Amino acid sequence: MAPLLYSIGASPPACAVRMLADIIGLELELKNVDLRTMEHKSPDYVKLNPLGVIPTLNDNGFALGDSHAIMIYLLSKYGGNKSELLYPSDAQARAVVNQVLFFDASILFIRIKVVALPAIMEGLKAPTERHLSDLEEAYGMLEQFLSKNRYVAANHLTIADLSIATTMFAAVAIKEMDAEKFPLSTAWYKKIQEEPYYKEIAAPGGVAFSQAMAFSWKKNNQQ
Repeated sequence: MAPLLYSIGASPPACAVRMLADIIGLELELKNVDLRTMEHKSPDYVKLNPLGVIPTLNDNGFALGDSHAIMIYLLSKYGGNKSELLYPSDAQARAVVNQVLFFDASILFIRIKVVALPAIMEGLKAPTERHLSDLEEAYGMLEQFLSKNRYVAANHLTIADLSIATTMFAAVAIKEMDAEKFPLSTAWYKKIQEEPYYKEIAAPGGVAFSQAMAFSWKKNNQQ
């Protein structure tokens, strides 16, 4: 049976996992999670993923949460000869990939989450100046990563690029990235956006996320 991924189309982390699966030729069964009913916080879901977040993987009874952990697992089990390129085994090369994955999880994605969830679920009318300056700071960090390599963690694509690229579609929906301030990041993001897996999976996710944010801002400001 194909691994089952609990997902929604507008979820950046879920899109990252789906892009990886496409790259390594792994078929995933997708199950849409209903955010309106808080399905991701239900007892059955939390049994699978104690974090109560999206995505969650169920690989024939083996459950795993967090997109970064999921991608590493899928590469280890199903990546074949593509594993070494996408997640190098060399200790230093892998450490650099991990560094960027941790940046995504602990800094970049969090600076989106603190805007998106309150806007969609709690009535936040607009990002604060602090929200925007924090995102600008994170863009600066990404620019520094890209000053060392052609991609975010190496001179070739790794799973760190997949994670950052999908987080970026949510970030730019909140604050556009200034191409003059961040030319390396802008060029890298445009390059990733041209890839078939991005066009097929992440681009529609980005549109859905942007639409959800625009709808929320409008609704919240009418109340």
